[in-house]
Amino acid sequence: MLGASLRANSLPDCAERAIRYDAGAVKDKIAEHNRQMWERLAKAGMNYTRPFGRPPKTRAGMRRFMDPRARLKGVKLDGARVLGLAAGGGWDPVIFAKLGAKTTVFDISPTQLKTVRDLAARERVKVRLVRGNMKNLSVFKDGSFDVVWHCHSLVFVDDATRVLKEVGRVLAPGGTYLLSTMHPTTLRLYGSYKHGGWSPKITYFEDKAVPYTDEWGMTWTLGKKQLVAPTIEFGHRFETIVNGMAAAGMVVDGIWEFSPGDDEDETEPGSDAHLDTLFPAFIEVRGRKLPLPAKR
Repeated sequence: MLGASLRANSLPDCAERAIRYDAGAVKDKIAEHNRQMWERLAKAGMNYTRPFGRPPKTRAGMRRFMDPRARLKGVKLDGARVLGLAAGGGWDPVIFAKLGAKTTVFDISPTQLKTVRDLAARERVKVRLVRGNMKNLSVFKDGSFDVVWHCHSLVFVDDATRVLKEVGRVLAPGGTYLLSTMHPTTLRLYGSYKHGGWSPKITYFEDKAVPYTDEWGMTWTLGKKQLVAPTIEFGHRFETIVNGMAAAGMVVDGIWEFSPGDDEDETEPGSDAHLDTLFPAFIEVRGRKLPLPAKR
């Protein structure tokens, strides 16, 4: 059941003694649908649902493993309060904890949280686990975190502005927010190749979910493994993200566009991988929370 929280006494010593859940997610049909899809993916061990690889043992190596483009360069992590927003399933929250951060993971998927819990136990670090809908972070007080790490999950939410408002509220003055998500242009083009070119499935100015053109577009792959999991996805525009961050009290000090780095010669013409060599697959946006004005 969606509202059934994991029992606190099931947590190992490495974890804080509570997993909370925002029951309001039950009323959010998009969140509920995507929760079910991520449970399906996580139980099958697909991409983005389990830790891949093994980070180096040095502090510098761990930072490079987690943050290969050095977007958090200069940000102190030892002793920092870090929120991994929708960050269940992988190494990132555990690495933050290994680097000395007081780490909280917030995710809608209980299986994703369990994966982090088990990994934290094996790596002997403490990670606080909280289950809920990222559109409502009311479980956290204002200014609770020095860093909010938000990778590749805003695409699964219909109201980006609401999420960014919540991020701005829980981010402490002077804190850093790093967001990565799907590129709004490229997402609208995936799966649309026909007669030698791509055409957007919806216009750039429409805020509705991006439709699928066929079942393959709903299929997640890992090696030879394939699983149909039609997540509902939104290509949030740059103006929505930047203006939302500004309205939440953040100053944007970095925007980047990138693709995973496939070699064009090795991609099938018209495939999504081919498209990623022509247009960026992802965007990253970094914001800093404005410090409080000095008292006179």
